[in-house]
Order: sequence, then structure tokens, then C-alpha cells
Amino acid sequence: MSDEHVSRRKALTGGAAALAGVTAALAVSAVTRNAHADNASDATALNAVRTKAFEIIAVYDTLIGPLNREPMTAASGALLTHFQVQHRAAAERLGTQITALGGTPIAESAVNAPTAPTGFTRTGPNSIKYAANLERQASVANVARLNAIGSKDAAELVAAIVGTQTQHFTVLYLLARGIAGPGAMAASMLNEIVPRSFVSIEAAPAVSLTSVADLTFTA
Repeated sequence: MSDEHVSRRKALTGGAAALAGVTAALAVSAVTRNAHADNASDATALNAVRTKAFEIIAVYDTLIGPLNREPMTAASGALLTHFQVQHRAAAERLGTQITALGGTPIAESAVNAPTAPTGFTRTGPNSIKYAANLERQASVANVARLNAIGSKDAAELVAAIVGTQTQHFTVLYLLARGIAGPGAMAASMLNEIVPRSFVSIEAAPAVSLTSVADLTFTA
């Protein structure tokens, strides 16, 4: 089997895993929640999700500048900027939900970027791999947190965020594997790549995939 076939199989496997993560997150969010949810515990769980969002934002701050300085990697820098905006939207909505639960949202200034992993050097390909790893790790950790969240609204918010994180991972994974590339059209339509910050939030359809129209067919 050629390296290309192996690469494509790995890419498709990664994409399937990401989609499975979305499905799992949404399924967990649909489970009946305890009417007497522990607000303090839920606020703590949401703060952990918010902390992870701020960590990714901080790492992207270190990656975007160098990517933007090189013409060959500028599209990747713009893509991470787009994803960073979505992480910030998630952090802001998490803060609102934490406050509603009577908790205190962790401040962005209190969160530092994690130490770069062993073997990481700041090249364009490595930056995309690092970003993909962060998105995968966050989505997996956040799905696990869903099991401990009692509030229906809080669980649905985390599920909506996990859905977007797995979309980020899928795009970055395909880029890292060389199955997809930032072409001229993609560079001009970055906001259409993972077009919304959340999968579905009833109170904010404009930032949810529910506001994205079905694709129309051509003759």
C-alpha cells in the first residue's frame, strides 16, 4: 500500500473520529439532567472548559505571528486567527453561563499558555500539528466533563463547543496530513471554514450551525 493511501486512510479515520466526537457530545447533552443540579460543581466544570479555551487562545497567539510573516504559511495563520475568534466566543459564553450558575468566571489573565510539547519546533507544519493536537485534546476532555454536568443549559453549551472543536481538529488534521491544502479560494473564504462558533445554542442561533442554510444543488 502506498504512503498516499496510508495517509488518506489515516486522514479519513481522524475525520470519522472527530464526527463521532460531535455525535457523542450531542447525545450526552440530550440525557435527562438532574433537576437539582449542583450549580457550584457545574460552574467548576465550565471554568475548566473556559480555561482550556484560553490556553488555546494563548498558544495561537504564539503561532499566528510567525505564520503570518511567511507568504507560504499566511493562509494557515489566517485560519488559526478565525479559530481563535471562535474560541474567544466560547469563552465569553461560558463566562455568562458560569455567572448564571453563581460562579466566578476565571479571568483570561490568570491563564498562561501551556509549555510547548517535547520535540516542537516553530515551523509551519509543526504549528498546524500542534493546533490539531490541542483541539483534539480539548474536545476529548470536554466530552468527559459532560458526564459530570447536571445543568441542561450548561451541558448543551459544552456540547455545542465540543462540536466546533472537533470541526477545528478535522480541518487541521487534514491540513497536517497533506490531504487538504489552503488554496486560493479557501484563503478568500476562511470564514466559511467552520462557519459558526457553536453547533447549536437555542438562545443564539446566529452563531450556531442552525443559521447556516443547506447547500443548494447544481444542475
